[in-house]
Amino acid sequence: MGVLKLESFAHDSEIQKGISRFDSFEALRDHAFNEGVKSGADAATRAFEAEKLRTLSPILEALNDMAFSQQEARQALLNSLHPLFKELVKAVLPDCASRGLDSEIAAAIYKACEKSPLSQIQVHVAPDAVSAIEKSLSTSQADVQFLPDVALGALEARISWQGGFDEISLSVALSEIEDVVESFFESSQNTGALNA
Repeated sequence: MGVLKLESFAHDSEIQKGISRFDSFEALRDHAFNEGVKSGADAATRAFEAEKLRTLSPILEALNDMAFSQQEARQALLNSLHPLFKELVKAVLPDCASRGLDSEIAAAIYKACEKSPLSQIQVHVAPDAVSAIEKSLSTSQADVQFLPDVALGALEARISWQGGFDEISLSVALSEIEDVVESFFESSQNTGALNA
């Protein structure tokens, strides 16, 4: 024979205490309705947040993967361009600098004429560059003397006049450009490593 279990009605007194707070049945019903609405709204909010997280998680993960892939692609592109830029700096810029040396000298002569209009201006260049520089600046109205200087390189010149002098060193400028290119690629690699 089975064991009988009697139902306990002890909690009825707790319910009675809760009900006794209200003046009328309508007040109890309104309170219960409001509590139910609040509880339902809280449950709906929790369900919405959970669904939002479940839905957005794959999207955010895909966006992060895309950003990482974009960073990797950018880094791979920069790494592939690095040798090209090094070769451009070595192959193209020295030729551009040698072609621009005479215009740099002309600008220095102009400044020298402004500072000392009556003095003779001496332009010292590498021995093998004297005739080319002299020819390209032959139209200058200033009193200019072109002199060879074995201490100067192909991309260097020294301009002197009474009371002053100026020096041009495009080889230093080329070296600085090389340093800038190298530091750019080095910093982009470090940035890529940090972003990874």
